Amino acid sequence: MTMTNNPGCDKSYQIIIDNRPHRWPDPTITGEQIIQLAGVDSETYDVWQDIAGPEDILVNMIDMVDLTKHGAERFFTGKKTTTEG
Repeated sequence: MTMTNNPGCDKSYQIIIDNRPHRWPDPTITGEQIIQLAGVDSETYDVWQDIAGPEDILVNMIDMVDLTKHGAERFFTGKKTTTEG
């Protein structure tokens, strides 16, 4: 996987995906990039942002997540579920 480069910027951001730490060179990351870092298939897995409180946030493949907040952002993946309707 090719990580996005931000020339002239030495800052990187700590993110945690499925309890594994990663460094990311840009202040934002997409759901698709998170899935790629997790090493799972986007057709089979979804990604959520772990936030304080009862509801985590589903991150769609094209969603951009801001990594500039204090501390490491946490994400987790899980198999997509379908319901018979």
